[in-house]
Amino acid sequence: MKKNFPAKRKTLALAVMLAGTPLAVMAQDADIEEIIVTGSLIRGTPVDTALPVEVFTAADLRETGDPSALEFVKSLTSSGPTTGEAYYFSGSGLTSNVGFNLRGIGADKTLTLFNGRRMFENASVVPSSAIERIEILKDGAAVTYGADATGGVVNFITRQNYEGFELASSYKTYRGTDGEWNMSAVGGFGSDTTNVMFAGEWSHRSEVDTGDRDFGDEPYSVNPAPFSTLTNLAGWVPRSTLPAEPDNTADGEWGSPLGLVSDFTQPSCEAVGGVYVGSFSCAYNYIPYYNVVEENDFYRLYGQLTTEVTDSMDFYVRAAFARNYSPHQYGSPSQPVIRGAAQATGATYQLYVPTANPYVADFAERTGWADSSLAGFAQGFTPITYRAFAHGGNDTFAEGDSHSTPNVNDTRYWHVTTGFTGEFDNEITYDVGLTYNQFNSYNSSPDIAAYRLQEAVMGFGGPNCNAEDLDPARFGTQNPAAAGVGDCMWYNPFASNFSGQPVLGLSNPSHVPGSENPHVLNEWLFSERASETINWNVTFDAVLSGVTPLALPGGNVAWGAGVQWRDTRNRQSVGDPLYNGMTPCAWPGQDPASPDDPNYTGCTPDEPGPFFFFGTNVPDATQQDQSSYFGEVTLPLLESVHMTAAVRHEAFTGDLDATVYKVSGKWDATENFALRGSYGTNYQAPGAGIIPGEVNNGVNSYTIAAGNWRGASTVTESGIEPETATVWSTGAIWQSRGFADDHDLRIIVDYFDIETEDELGGLASANDIAGAVFSIPPAGETSVPNNGTALADCSHPLVNRVTFNGGACVQGVTSANDFANITTAFGNGPGQHTAGFDLSVDYSFPAFAGDMRLGLTATKVETFDFTETTLDGYVLDPGQDRLGVLNFATIANAAPELRANVNANYAQGDHNLRLVLNYVSGVDDERYFNDDGSINTAALIPTGFQPGTDQPFEPSFYGVRGDDWLAADLHYLWHLPWATVGASIVNLTDERPPESRQEMGYDPRIGSPLGRQFELSLRKEF
Repeated sequence: MKKNFPAKRKTLALAVMLAGTPLAVMAQDADIEEIIVTGSLIRGTPVDTALPVEVFTAADLRETGDPSALEFVKSLTSSGPTTGEAYYFSGSGLTSNVGFNLRGIGADKTLTLFNGRRMFENASVVPSSAIERIEILKDGAAVTYGADATGGVVNFITRQNYEGFELASSYKTYRGTDGEWNMSAVGGFGSDTTNVMFAGEWSHRSEVDTGDRDFGDEPYSVNPAPFSTLTNLAGWVPRSTLPAEPDNTADGEWGSPLGLVSDFTQPSCEAVGGVYVGSFSCAYNYIPYYNVVEENDFYRLYGQLTTEVTDSMDFYVRAAFARNYSPHQYGSPSQPVIRGAAQATGATYQLYVPTANPYVADFAERTGWADSSLAGFAQGFTPITYRAFAHGGNDTFAEGDSHSTPNVNDTRYWHVTTGFTGEFDNEITYDVGLTYNQFNSYNSSPDIAAYRLQEAVMGFGGPNCNAEDLDPARFGTQNPAAAGVGDCMWYNPFASNFSGQPVLGLSNPSHVPGSENPHVLNEWLFSERASETINWNVTFDAVLSGVTPLALPGGNVAWGAGVQWRDTRNRQSVGDPLYNGMTPCAWPGQDPASPDDPNYTGCTPDEPGPFFFFGTNVPDATQQDQSSYFGEVTLPLLESVHMTAAVRHEAFTGDLDATVYKVSGKWDATENFALRGSYGTNYQAPGAGIIPGEVNNGVNSYTIAAGNWRGASTVTESGIEPETATVWSTGAIWQSRGFADDHDLRIIVDYFDIETEDELGGLASANDIAGAVFSIPPAGETSVPNNGTALADCSHPLVNRVTFNGGACVQGVTSANDFANITTAFGNGPGQHTAGFDLSVDYSFPAFAGDMRLGLTATKVETFDFTETTLDGYVLDPGQDRLGVLNFATIANAAPELRANVNANYAQGDHNLRLVLNYVSGVDDERYFNDDGSINTAALIPTGFQPGTDQPFEPSFYGVRGDDWLAADLHYLWHLPWATVGASIVNLTDERPPESRQEMGYDPRIGSPLGRQFELSLRKEF
């Protein structure tokens, strides 16, 4: 039930929706049914203004099965790759964190509004039950809203003046799941001058194992991406006597090597699902430990009050709360060693197991080392590469049938806005508002503290071990008599410590019952690596608008002007001294120093921290002020020609500023045909969290190293400036009858062009740096392979950005298997240029006893170029066309050429049936193509040997040539007297997502892992 304000108050109510929209030139015709509130309040309907605005009403969404935020965003043809799926490898904290990515140039360049006010970049926060419509401005809008709107704006607009009560619920099921639930309630009441509305929602998604999807369970010979050569079935080097005074090399710290001993054979490696790569590497598939869908709960609460203070003033207050909670997001049982407790840098020889370790004897007998003539000289063993938990899983922290180590992600959001709108006696309208946003995000990513594992293999493991250290000159506890005594425990690092691969149900032939490591010891090895981030901002807006006495042939000139001020702050809390930077090196008490410093003991100045894989997070607090003033005029040059001009100046903390402008116009050439266009500049300011000189230590999947994950450090440069962009568009609109008088036809074609410069981000990807340095084919090959054997160019200008195992690059010897970390920089990097066409066609006509509507929306991208990439004066990439490829170096920022939705909707009485076809063109994986466009077959050969043989693998072309995606959805609504019932079949023919040579076998940013879905919904109004 809706309450109708008088005509004048209706216009003011729509102005309230624009809260925060500075260019508020009010429409003067009080009888207009709808006014555009996104981009400008220029008179017109939501689809035929001078700006390309796409509108989705609540009724539209219900006809398509009430899609979730993730489903809705992925269905937009104007959108690019989208986060939100439970894809650990792009960040477990992004599950259900859905950002709009209009034009595919980055989610940070699409501004999200809630009733015209700035809000979070997570579309899942908005309570769908309270939404009246969603308006999407597919045009640059920095001049209207300030920074972050280069790609466009999405504005969620809530119901106005709602009275009544509504309950709704839905259940969705698909193969391998316990189902998805969604429940909501919305109510409203009021009087002639006041209205109150409230809403609440709960959404639940159950987990789905990767093994329940064939694309996530492909063998190594098909998709080697989720296999790692860094495992707990390792090759070990026996070492002679420890040097009296250790130095910063493996031999100088651990003693002279006496040979190589493998902790597995090809049969024992394959028995637990591994792939025999060589004598010191049994690759393991970590994907069985992950979920393709994670358990997730989303809670949303919303309330709003609007009231008439006087005949010419309205007051409003709106408040929203949301919580996104994933209790466990499972990853690998443990992370690989890419740095460790050893003084030598890199991923190799980072642990030392003395022969006194009680599990060494079985290891020596089982591997045959005990029979070696050198066995008596060995005092210890170091693994070449290592991972503490892999083939055998890790049940220390797992729940249910999981056998891995989970992350926890819990984010809470608050949004409050209040203000006044009204009109002075001189008919100048005003809109003054204050908006507060805050989110608190708790995230964990467990990892092993390297020094703890080193202590444990020496016999000093466990939370209560307090043995005296008799040799402070050497890292670790040196007290052989106390090893394994009392509360001090030994850790078994060998293949005998696990009974089998638990997910696949495979037995380990090397297992020795009783050799398992106790949970209390395993738990002590890990740090939860938990942090809490609090971000909040306050925005004040004041906007005036009106009509001047200046008359043009088409009417009077209208104007809008205003000011905006915003204060943004970030604060992090990290309590664990292992994670918060208080332990900057592998060992407590170890000091970072330059490698040429005589006091250097293996800890570099970037303070890599104590963990094997992940870095530390030094908590910081940042603050940024932004203030701006702006103005707009609308010029009705003729009755059929309207022009708008706008300008905005914004200043930021750090003596940064930007001035942008925009002009747009529309010409109604005939009753049926109109032309429109716009041209403007845009900008994006450095965020409050950007700190010059800050070092962020993370990880990256390296193509040149067979996709293995290794370290990636990013240093923030000084002198960062706002990035800029030029955006223009032009379009044509045709509206007429169709083939008969009672038929309606509308066709809209728009051309868009966006060119960014000095984009804020990485100056070069870690993948590009690695590919440039490791650029020499190994002996006997003519092309550079991606299996880790490519050789390093030790004279390359970027070689100093590579951390090599052992610290040195040896020409002709060092390969892509021999590095642990790449360092890149954050600042004003390369830009993008994208251009293409939007097409919208709607045709409606009566059919039989009902009405038929046919629709098509499509986006055809013609250009998607990256500009030159330069680092340290070296041109890594001269710039190239990235259209139609995966763009893996930019974290799989796939760029499909064509996206299209076709729908047919038939309504008859109380029944509505809708068929939707979704299409996305395929993308090629550029990692496996030569410069001439041919496929690099050598790069497609998985390393290792086929099971049970000494034969190498054949090339696998899985996911190299991207397949198109075409799926059909069917939705039915039945409006019964007592309720509305809905039924949907999504992905009617159970199409699997296009193949992609990524960890889970598909690209989660453009594809869906769910398969065919059945959904039932019920909605009851009271």
